[in-house]
Amino acid sequence: QSLASLERELNAFGKQMDEYKQAMVSQYSGVLRQVVANLVHSKHDLPLLASQTAEQNDLLAEGLKNKETLLLTHFYLFAGIEAYIFGEYKLAADMVEKRQAAEKHMSYRFKLNGATAFYDGLIFLAVARISRDFKWSFGASNAISRLEKHVQVGKFNCEHKLLLLQAESESMIDYNDDILEKYELAINTAAKNEYINEQAIASERAADFLLRNGDSRASHYYGKAHSLYLHWGAQGKTDHLCKNIPF
Repeated sequence: QSLASLERELNAFGKQMDEYKQAMVSQYSGVLRQVVANLVHSKHDLPLLASQTAEQNDLLAEGLKNKETLLLTHFYLFAGIEAYIFGEYKLAADMVEKRQAAEKHMSYRFKLNGATAFYDGLIFLAVARISRDFKWSFGASNAISRLEKHVQVGKFNCEHKLLLLQAESESMIDYNDDILEKYELAINTAAKNEYINEQAIASERAADFLLRNGDSRASHYYGKAHSLYLHWGAQGKTDHLCKNIPF
């Protein structure tokens, strides 16, 4: 599903919930609606969900006041994913830690068919590159183990996710074409499974891997990521990519 059509559906659903005075449901959908809007629309100063504008602060304050742990974890989950997509890795990691702290008071956790473990792993690996704190590498290893269990249950949803985490993990300690082939396999498997958003992310991570090692092939993968993000409908992300990576 394109982001544009998803945005229309979320807007219509939000209005309907407001009409029915379903405030809590409206708040839940509002979190995802804001993330989608930020991905779709190009802005000079992107108001990331995790950056906590006045509106987000009000939502968090209400969640804390009413002990709405489910709402808080929902917010932290999507805020972390959005921050990761836009390259704000430390902010994303902060959201993951807050979500995990809140989950300790819950009997239910958002797994989203392996997507939670996938983004946790990506976020922890990204922060591990810029931090010497072992907790990030440990967290990434834990996320990979969780995702391996999801692959056993639903290969279609998770195979490409696991391949990308494995490529990212291996790229922490080495640079060779075998790792690039793992990225390629993640990209192609995501395409086969029709996860265009994660195909785009895998392409961008492959480009980052090559750029870190001075490999000119990086521009090809950045171009591929740009085209895929555009096809997904993420104009805001494509503009961010062009601004930060002059490929």
